[in-house]
Amino acid sequence: MDITEAGYGIRTERSREIVERLERSIPGGNTRSLAFFPPYPLVISYGFGCRIRDADGNEFIDLLNNYTASVHGHALPAINEAMREQAALGTVFAAPGELQAELAERIVGRVASVEKVRFTNSGTEAVMMALRGARAFTGREKIIKAEGGYNGMWEQVPISRGQDPYRAAMPEGVRELVRMVDYNDVGQLEAAMEEEGDEVAAIILEPVTGTGVFAGTPEYFAAARRLADEHGALLICDEVITLRLGIGGFQEIMGVRPDLTTMGKIIGGGLPVGAFGGRADVMEVFDPRSPRHLHHSGTFNGNLMTMAAGCVTLDLLTQREIERINALGERLADGLRRLLAESQDLHGVVNNCGSLLHVNFGTGGEVRKYSDLNLDGPVGARFHLAALDEGVYFAPRGFMNTSTAMDEQTIDDALEACSRAMERVISHLGTTRSSVYSRHE
Repeated sequence: MDITEAGYGIRTERSREIVERLERSIPGGNTRSLAFFPPYPLVISYGFGCRIRDADGNEFIDLLNNYTASVHGHALPAINEAMREQAALGTVFAAPGELQAELAERIVGRVASVEKVRFTNSGTEAVMMALRGARAFTGREKIIKAEGGYNGMWEQVPISRGQDPYRAAMPEGVRELVRMVDYNDVGQLEAAMEEEGDEVAAIILEPVTGTGVFAGTPEYFAAARRLADEHGALLICDEVITLRLGIGGFQEIMGVRPDLTTMGKIIGGGLPVGAFGGRADVMEVFDPRSPRHLHHSGTFNGNLMTMAAGCVTLDLLTQREIERINALGERLADGLRRLLAESQDLHGVVNNCGSLLHVNFGTGGEVRKYSDLNLDGPVGARFHLAALDEGVYFAPRGFMNTSTAMDEQTIDDALEACSRAMERVISHLGTTRSSVYSRHE
């Protein structure tokens, strides 16, 4: 029996009804692939602080926070008030807005490498435009990225060399423009640049990977900076997720200064947003006053609702709050490691960096790169469902993050629930435990 066949231990009738309704008009019943998991995802109807409720009234500690976007939790009064005030004045216009300057100045003031910035509607769009800008500035086409790195839902930044959901939709000509290297492997990066460096427009890397939560080493990013300079390429840091780890992003912590940075998630206060920025001379390729500028448009770029929410969000995300949620992330990761160490029946590894963490089940050793991950194993799937039964919400693949709406008691409550969830998993596995693990170790 598949380990998820037991389904939920909580009432989910209303969620199931809504999902069935969605399936009648939307393929798969959802419009965001990550939102799906078997037997069917819960429908979330309400969020307040660090807690959310589904359509059946079940309440959860939210350890997903819309994949890090809701850094202050849900329905924060100050952000809601900013949105209400702007909504009364209009949401978006085909014209510049003063609030765009407000948010842009905050970003430029926080991230030392960003001298100029432009807004998009998502992190995916931010990466698209950053790479287009790099190609325009260098006159080259190829890019180098990390194996397993997620740089958005775009065919030119595939996740993996192997089985990849993008491959069927990626023309061979596009595939030839992308060279992938293992994350934190300086030798592979050096070899790739030695072979193709003069054709490379940009090296794009996440300072900490969203998939697996692997932190980049200072040596790796120093090598990327050096190699980009030696070959006339640009270095792009994708900080869509990692900007929350420090006032200036994780690049500041590592001491690397990229040419361009992509951003999203926390800068929009829970509304759709993306941004890219960096060296003024590179960003000038987008200046419409130039007759040869690179066109960049979008109906909702810099919409005033997002700008208003983003300004309040960044103002409240102080260095003190960043340090606090990073400490909460460490507390959560340490607690999960302790639970796994105390268990004789479950094997797993917890990777974390500040407020970000990933729990990986069914592995017998260290998890240091994408190929070490077990993202769709049955034990992880069962733990995810068991945690939902116990009132904790996180990504099906085991990704979690903390928010400013949490405190130490919240983390301790989540750990108690995770402990009960692990007991559920152990009980469910029973005599099948050995065969389940033997497929993945």
